[in-house]
Amino acid sequence: MPHTDIKLIALDIDGTIMDKNFRISGKVKEAISQAVKKGVHVLIATGRMYSATVPIGVELGLKTPLIVYQGGLIKEFYRSDRTLLHYPLDVKTTYSVINDARTKDIQINVYFDDELYVEQESPMLQEYVSARNISYRRVARFEDMGNFLPTKILLMDRDVQKTDFVLNEFRGKYADKLYVTKSTDYFCELVNKKCSKADAIKFLADKWQIERSEIMAIGDHENDREMLDFAALGVAMGNSSESLKLAADYVTDTVDNDGAALAIEKFAV
Repeated sequence: MPHTDIKLIALDIDGTIMDKNFRISGKVKEAISQAVKKGVHVLIATGRMYSATVPIGVELGLKTPLIVYQGGLIKEFYRSDRTLLHYPLDVKTTYSVINDARTKDIQINVYFDDELYVEQESPMLQEYVSARNISYRRVARFEDMGNFLPTKILLMDRDVQKTDFVLNEFRGKYADKLYVTKSTDYFCELVNKKCSKADAIKFLADKWQIERSEIMAIGDHENDREMLDFAALGVAMGNSSESLKLAADYVTDTVDNDGAALAIEKFAV
């Protein structure tokens, strides 16, 4: 594909433009800046919550809406905080998932109105919020919150076999209700079935009259698979799983070697 065709670039954050130390390199920032100057719509598409993503959008100098919660929420942040799209979970499914998760001895994070709620605290939770510079609210029981409609439920554990088991079990049980994916080996994420990064990208591309053939997406984990499949040019990071690399149109270098910047420079600048 000639690089002049790209009009929209969708970027995952963690493991794609941000390294394990939660830093974005100057080379990545410069490549994004050059693409924006050329008129390319550069989007963030992440599983992170909105409040944890806004500072990254500001750091990158972006003005496009943020795709957060795996596509469960699309919201502006530049000059406005207008919500463009929001698909929360329903009450019945929310409490069913929570009750099932309670039997797994796993950290349960519930995101409602862009706030993080937990029943239990853990060292993993403390590391999670510290790395993302976010806060949380502890409740005795989620039932105390009443009939609330969360945007996402995240189940975390350091045991990869456990999160894999939970992923497969919940995918089967909630196949008609939820989109269940992993954003890292340790994070199992559950959002409304209507959501995915790909669907959110399509929503904005249609709004801007950008064709699928003009879209490039870059990611590193299984929750990026749909957007890499949807984009005309799906780019997997060098630190991606082998299955994602095989599914991609192009494999770039690792996040530590500025793979996202190299792909942007090669195809869009």
